[in-house]
Amino acid sequence: NTANLVRSELEKDLYLLELLKEDIINASSLARKFFPKIKEQNPKATVESISIAIKRYAEQSKKERISKKIRENIAQSTLSSKNDVIQATYKRNHEVMKLISDISPKIKWDEAEIFLINQGPGEITVILDKRNQFLLDPIKAYKIEYTPNLTAISVKENIAQGHEGSISIPGVYAHMMTQLARKSINVIAVNSTLSQITFMIKSKDFVPTYQTLQDAINFFRE
Repeated sequence: NTANLVRSELEKDLYLLELLKEDIINASSLARKFFPKIKEQNPKATVESISIAIKRYAEQSKKERISKKIRENIAQSTLSSKNDVIQATYKRNHEVMKLISDISPKIKWDEAEIFLINQGPGEITVILDKRNQFLLDPIKAYKIEYTPNLTAISVKENIAQGHEGSISIPGVYAHMMTQLARKSINVIAVNSTLSQITFMIKSKDFVPTYQTLQDAINFFRE
């Protein structure tokens, strides 16, 4: 029915849903945007019925609180940061993969140096300290993209024994990303491990990013 189709459309975009909850977006305007797509699936739908469904869902969402598990997980988290970081993307081939695999032993892990890898079809992205970028010189011919002046901000979970980590709790990372999006902060890359998520941002955005994440943590500690 129309209500279910509206719910499906709204839940595809958490940021849009947040704006709707705060009455920043006009339900009637949004209904006109959704109308062509919903009409295809439900010929009986009208702009008015879609608008009513949007308003009802928005009111319902306002009443729904963030789950206790999400609140506890974020409240127990701490932040750390690392500046002077760069990101470089290369064509993925045997030569590139071999050199990158040889870099790890050269990283000074005890000095908190950073070395992160993201792989996709046909390309690979490396994130590391600017002082170590010379290690990538042998494969510069395969470079696709290079982004300097980055800062890594990590959210580390302090999981109490017997409690679930964010990997088992839907919505933890989405909540953090939503807070950053609301402040118009551009996240260059995201890396996550079992108990930590790292946001790569432009160094000029460090202060608002750190403050936004710390505010989110403090909010659930109060």
